[in-house]
Order: sequence, then structure tokens, then C-alpha cells
Amino acid sequence: MKRTLLQVVQEYLDTTSGFYVDSIYDNDESQQVAKLAERVYYKMVQEFPNLLFTMKEMTLDSLSDVARPNYMLLPESIQKIQESQVYYNTSKTSTISYKRIIYLPPLKFIDMTNRSGGLNTIVVEGFDGNKMSVFTNQFPSYCTSFDNKYVVFDAYNSTYDTTLQSSKSKIVASGEEVFFQEDDFIIPVPSHLSEAYLDMFLNEALTLIYQQPIGMIASRARSAKIKLQQDNRALGSSRGKKNYGRNGILGSYVPRGHGYE
Repeated sequence: MKRTLLQVVQEYLDTTSGFYVDSIYDNDESQQVAKLAERVYYKMVQEFPNLLFTMKEMTLDSLSDVARPNYMLLPESIQKIQESQVYYNTSKTSTISYKRIIYLPPLKFIDMTNRSGGLNTIVVEGFDGNKMSVFTNQFPSYCTSFDNKYVVFDAYNSTYDTTLQSSKSKIVASGEEVFFQEDDFIIPVPSHLSEAYLDMFLNEALTLIYQQPIGMIASRARSAKIKLQQDNRALGSSRGKKNYGRNGILGSYVPRGHGYE
């Protein structure tokens, strides 16, 4: 069962025998508890970024820079691209034909684009001043990110677009819903994780008050964390190969990888 922010605050006040409120703004305590509910939610999203409820189909942002036609922007709201999988619509008509763009670690991408310029290529200077050779007569096949801000591709097709287009890209990303301090705001976790969130929230709130965990609630909160670490997809599996090394939003750096969950 999903709960509103007011219901979560009332659950806390009921547990602590506090004064009943009709709004989170009725008194200082209810406002402080509502803020804590928000903090616990964002902490939950950050600690368990692979949770299904944080994933959404999105597009990359267009840079629209003709000097860097092979660059796109990672949306600011995302934490990770699942499996480092980026897709681009390579259809030459009005149909859809998404092609998976292969992620390469930065060093491998540099090796590939360090070739000499030739027919149907241009030299693009990146934001760091480094230059790369980019194909202009084909859709991209490879991509990387040097800074977890821009996604860099090996090509773009100038016959159809002057730069790579947001509307032609597709990713599945880990993100987070904005949390609003409103009575009727529904806590953005799926129904089957609602109790887990509530236990984690109550445990943190009560621990702050009593300066130590509260037996049964602390135990339920530990069980909730175990549940969150488990695969919670109805279809498929969220578990993949282990990555080693420092991870970023897109891909991993050798020997590692990054992607939207």
C-alpha cells in the first residue's frame, strides 16, 4: 500500500504517542518529521541505485553544438545508465530502427578515434582540448564518457542531421523522483516496498530521538535493507556481472563498465 507524506508522518506520531495532525504543517515536530521522511527517501535511492522503481526510459540531451556534432549530454537527474546501454535510431525513413551503441572505456575510445582524418571525417576538438577524428557519413557505433557529463560518439550522419539528436536516442536510467513537502504527496516507492521504506524511516526517526535503535523496528529495518538488496524485478534480473574499478554514470574505466540500470 502506497502512503502519502502525511500518512507517514501520522504513523510516526502514532508510534511515539505524539499529537495527531491534519497537516504536516500543523506543528514544528510534524514538519521536522516530514523533512526526515524526505531525507530517508533520497538516502534509500542513493544506497540502492539499482532498485526497479528508480529506473525509467529516457533520452540523452542534445548539445546542438555544430562544432561538436558527436557530443550529447547526460540528463542531470540520472545516476546511472543501465548496463551502459545507449541506443540510437538509425532509420533513414520515418520508421524506427534503434541500434545499440557499444560503450568503450575512454582509453579504447581514444585509440579508435586517434586515426588520421580522411574522406567523410572531421576533426572535433573536445572540451578538454583533445582532438578526435569523427565520421560524418554514418550513424554512431561507439560511445564513451570522459567526465560523466558528456557522451561522446565516434560518428554522426550529416546527411540527416547537423548534430546528434535527443529524439533519436534512448537509454534506461537510474534516477530519482522529486520529493515534495505536501500532505497529499505520495511517497514514490512501489507498493511492495512501501513497508520497507516505512520501517527504514521509523528506525531512523526513532533512533534520532532515543539515540539508540528501537528493538523490533530496528530489526524490521534491517530486514527491509536485505529485501532492497535482492532482485525486485517482476521480469528479468537486475543482477549482472561484477564491475571492478571506479564507476561512473556511463560505463566503467578499464577494467570496469558503467550503464543505466
